Amino acid sequence: MKKAYPIPSDTATSQARAADPGNSAWVSANAGSGKTHVLAQRVIRLLLRGTDPSKILCLTYTR
Repeated sequence: MKKAYPIPSDTATSQARAADPGNSAWVSANAGSGKTHVLAQRVIRLLLRGTDPSKILCLTYTR
């Protein structure tokens, strides 16, 4: 089982800002840093605000 580590408050704050659909964001970070979490939170917030799912484009890539 993976050990859970607490997220530093400055990281949590940055993730919350990046997840806000009202802001433009480019997320680039090391593996395991929470990029997918931020992306998922952003999409969830858009859907909860009533955005038509067909209007959401979500892209990820790996080199």
